[in-house]
Amino acid sequence: MSSLSKAARQLVPAVTRRSSAVASQKFTTSAVTRGGATPPLAPFARIPVESEKLPEQYDAIWDDGVAPEVTLDFDCQHIDSGTGFLMWLGGLGFFTALYQGIKATDPSSKNPAVNRKMNEVGEWPIDESGQWRALSKA
Repeated sequence: MSSLSKAARQLVPAVTRRSSAVASQKFTTSAVTRGGATPPLAPFARIPVESEKLPEQYDAIWDDGVAPEVTLDFDCQHIDSGTGFLMWLGGLGFFTALYQGIKATDPSSKNPAVNRKMNEVGEWPIDESGQWRALSKA
């Protein structure tokens, strides 16, 4: 019995030493405390809120409170209206031609699923006189 109690007395300090070492370990270290660089900070400051009445064209400005910008981007000022209109018609023409090409291949005949005629389960069970039809044995 004494050897068991002696082993238990030696085990208790070893367990407490390990748990105190784990408890004293800090996991909140970061790159800043270890001498690393900080993450990049935001390069902007908030714009103060307007104190006067907004102009009529204010809806054409995207203002997120940081850097207002024009909602419409005018990136292609070198393209005139005629060329832009022809590009627009070309895009519509492409999709029209694609639709007509697919329609010409008759995709409904190649459908492996059941067609709409097979959607009915059977004949209507009531005849023209309003009586139930006799069940036919097939």
